[in-house]
Amino acid sequence: MTLEEGLELISNYRKALEKFLETLPEQSVQLGSEMINTLSMNSKNEIKNLDAIEKALKRQPNYESGLSE
Repeated sequence: MTLEEGLELISNYRKALEKFLETLPEQSVQLGSEMINTLSMNSKNEIKNLDAIEKALKRQPNYESGLSE
């Protein structure tokens, strides 16, 4: 997998989580407010994790690998 493909996967996953967060309030009757709060907090944390992974992937390496030909 290339860096671009990985970044695209992260972007798509983030968009899915954001859409999930948008529709979550509509589920409050079935799930209850405590479950909504838990799912919302977990999704927001997951988005923060994706942002950190994306930032790390975009950073240029500060060293050269000994594996290059």
